[in-house]
Amino acid sequence: MASPPTTATNTRTKLPKRIHLDSFTDSNDLSSDDEDEVEIPKQIPVTIRLSRSLKCPDLVRVDRCQRLPEYGPKIVFFSGGSAIRDLSTVLKNYTHNSVHLITPFDSGGSSAEIRRALNILSVGDLRNRLMALSDESAFGKPKVNLLFDFRLDTKDPAVAKAEFDAILKGVHPFARAVKIPMRSILLRHMQWFATRMPKDFDLCGASIGNLIITGCFLEHDQDIVTSIYLIGNLLGVKGKVRPMTGANLHIRTIYDDGTEEVGQHLMGKRKVPAKIKKIDLVKSLHSTTRQEASTCHLDFVSSELVLTSDVIVFPMGSFFGSVVVNLLAKGVGQKIQQCHSPKVYVPNTGHDPEMYGYTLLEMIQLILSLIEKDIGHPVPVTEVLNFVVMDTTYCEYCVPIDKEAIAAMGITIIDITLVGDAHFDESNNVTSGGGGKRKSMTLDPTKIAEVLVTLGS
Repeated sequence: MASPPTTATNTRTKLPKRIHLDSFTDSNDLSSDDEDEVEIPKQIPVTIRLSRSLKCPDLVRVDRCQRLPEYGPKIVFFSGGSAIRDLSTVLKNYTHNSVHLITPFDSGGSSAEIRRALNILSVGDLRNRLMALSDESAFGKPKVNLLFDFRLDTKDPAVAKAEFDAILKGVHPFARAVKIPMRSILLRHMQWFATRMPKDFDLCGASIGNLIITGCFLEHDQDIVTSIYLIGNLLGVKGKVRPMTGANLHIRTIYDDGTEEVGQHLMGKRKVPAKIKKIDLVKSLHSTTRQEASTCHLDFVSSELVLTSDVIVFPMGSFFGSVVVNLLAKGVGQKIQQCHSPKVYVPNTGHDPEMYGYTLLEMIQLILSLIEKDIGHPVPVTEVLNFVVMDTTYCEYCVPIDKEAIAAMGITIIDITLVGDAHFDESNNVTSGGGGKRKSMTLDPTKIAEVLVTLGS
């Protein structure tokens, strides 16, 4: 796709007039006075739109990006959670310009205790994506990754506290393995957390990476963008990771039977399944009365990243908790529509309880309706979604798929092999215990990456 124009000045390049050597008898006469110079205006780039046909994946484009990932396409992901960690890890081999907009609303795991104790937004999904994009080849970075991924003992509070203190003092094996000055910097951030940790804080199962990021967040006046930027530089992240918003909110799930739940950790986990009607955002996780829905906004920098992207992706992941929730921020839909690059949806394979009761067509319609709601009026479908990438031959999907109805909306279905070699057997596909064929529930991250890189190059 064509890139937007860059700012150009009105400076003009001076070139001498064309001269004929036959008119000179002495080489010293080959000179030009200022009055003989002509001015040629500097070329100013213009923005154009074009369409082209290509093979997908295009292995020539893929190979080019793999050779020079620093010049790879700007692929923007609206996501959260760990569903695309493997894809992110693979993608950094093709581009160092991917953008990951993460919602900070997680209310489960290690993040839940941090949010309870300090009343701040969630950092767990941000840490997960930073780790996936970190430079694993850089000197000392693998040791840093081990420290960030380490979790304190999950059962015994005394053991967890002893591990926490050992890391804080730099004597724990994972901390000691990180070289100075990196170790000093990370432990300084952790010290900031330790001095502000409530006495009743439950350290069991705490992620050290989450504690370090939280300490950095507290040290920098609770500026999450600055904190993620600093941690990203320390880890040598090959891409951009940003919170979708700095708002400290929680997800409320409203089911079609009229019941409601607050907290991402509860979403889709009911004993008796029910279709999710909608989600919104509220301020409190434990309010005893029904709350008014809150709003959040896409910041200016993230808006520009979306607007100038080469590809926009709604990737696999929990449908409501990782994909739909991104569309609740004010301004997101407008920027998606204003961007003229390809927009791609990669549906989940396997079982996703949040997709209960939906068809793939209905899921696509929900994405489109939320984008149009932010825009304020209906727009052509092709302005907000162009492609659905799937593998109906070898992959198992948990929702009914009507390809003809989707294609009738003007959306192109890219139905190609996305199963990895480890899960693929041409003669038997993936055999089931009943003697028939069953399909894979695992998408190969390399094959997904090759499709996205092709669309963005």
